[in-house]
Amino acid sequence: MADVEFRTATYTHAHHLSLRTLTWTTLAITAVMGGLFFALGFPPTFDTFYEKMYFHSIGIGIAALLCYLMLESFGLEAYEPPIDFPLRYRAFIAVVFGALGGLLAINSSVWANLPDVGMLFFVVAFILVVDVGGALFVELLLLPRKQAGNYRGDSRNVIGYVGRLLPLRPEERAAYRGLTSAYWLAIISLASAGVAAMIGFVNLWVRAFGPSFFGGYLGWLGLDANGFLGATLDPHSHMIALAIFAGIVAVAIPQFRACAPGAGARRNLVRVGAWIAIVGVIGTTLILSAVAFLNFAPPTLFQGGPGGANGMAGDDAVMSIIFIGALVVAAGILADPESRRHGLRLAVVGTWAATVVITAVEGFWIEFHEDTFQAAQKANDAAFSAAHPMTGIFVLTTLSLVLLLVDAHATDQFARRLAASVGVIGLVAAFAGTTFWTFVDPSNSGPSYWLYIVGIAVCYLAVLAGGLVIRSVRTAAPTATMP
Repeated sequence: MADVEFRTATYTHAHHLSLRTLTWTTLAITAVMGGLFFALGFPPTFDTFYEKMYFHSIGIGIAALLCYLMLESFGLEAYEPPIDFPLRYRAFIAVVFGALGGLLAINSSVWANLPDVGMLFFVVAFILVVDVGGALFVELLLLPRKQAGNYRGDSRNVIGYVGRLLPLRPEERAAYRGLTSAYWLAIISLASAGVAAMIGFVNLWVRAFGPSFFGGYLGWLGLDANGFLGATLDPHSHMIALAIFAGIVAVAIPQFRACAPGAGARRNLVRVGAWIAIVGVIGTTLILSAVAFLNFAPPTLFQGGPGGANGMAGDDAVMSIIFIGALVVAAGILADPESRRHGLRLAVVGTWAATVVITAVEGFWIEFHEDTFQAAQKANDAAFSAAHPMTGIFVLTTLSLVLLLVDAHATDQFARRLAASVGVIGLVAAFAGTTFWTFVDPSNSGPSYWLYIVGIAVCYLAVLAGGLVIRSVRTAAPTATMP
């Protein structure tokens, strides 16, 4: 009886702001920050320090939206300790601080007048995002034991706390048997995002304070401060983007009931795809960590062309495993006739396919024709370098999350179709614009460029539309969550 009372007291939390409210507000903030980027700020790329910092305000919004989805999809809040400040609020506060920092970074002269203030906003946001990611990882790791009722939450010191995270007893390990591949993909994705965040913090530290106490380490790597900043920048952005992408796939599996009992061959296909993605996330984390922290240079695969200029980058090959897994999961989802009649699900899968084509297919095509793209088609390569991270990393990922959130919250069929329609228009335009700007007309004044710009604008309009649709949903007043 005492144990039951302890569990009831531990896993109860009163929430005064619903996830729906936080979701549509975060979507609105993200849409505004995306619109301001084009209306008041930068060209459609992010090469300068200010652009990179500004885009973190959108990236933090993406991370918060995924946090909300994971809380709902895995039912984590029913087991969240009340002594902790709720994850939903921590994630939202990070969005607010990130947006405040972004508003200062959108204009270089404003940032120059208030450099410490802008950086302080971002640092607070980064710390909160890492805190939320770590807490999500721990809550998800402990969830099977809490659900089974054999989790022991008492600890007197740090060693005891770390020890209780591990399933040391046989009955604790038994709680993990039979868990879905979506669960493990979510766990691995959160771990990878945590490593990516650490790389980002080290990069920011060296950028702000110089080599500092990292000086000896940088000397051992044979790099100066600028060399280290360059070595850690791409691993940070690529790893965290792919971890979020994999997390989206992990959330979509239970939300679309793709592994539900009775799904038959479709269920097995989804399982295989999720495990392929897990292998890809682990491999990506290892190889990009080696690039960032060991100055490792991945080999070029299938090298050829003049002077061996052409070939597939080894790290890109490993990262593409995640995309292969996502496509297998998508095939399992679309094997369900109901999913093929479901506009929102088709749109979500469409964002995955577009991301894969832009990032992997078009990227590999350029790598295998590097001798041309670094000479006669150098302008095309520059266009792809600008468009690929914008659409493949930020916009399509955000759009996928928006559609998943609308699917989770909205019940009105007209509203769902409206959100899906706006999303699909933006998806098609952004994908076509990115492709045509890269391979047809790389100028900054032609129709390809403007199709790219319009596509991104419509995608952010879809973010706003998704927020309005979710806001219009009527729900009961928030109450305490219980297991």
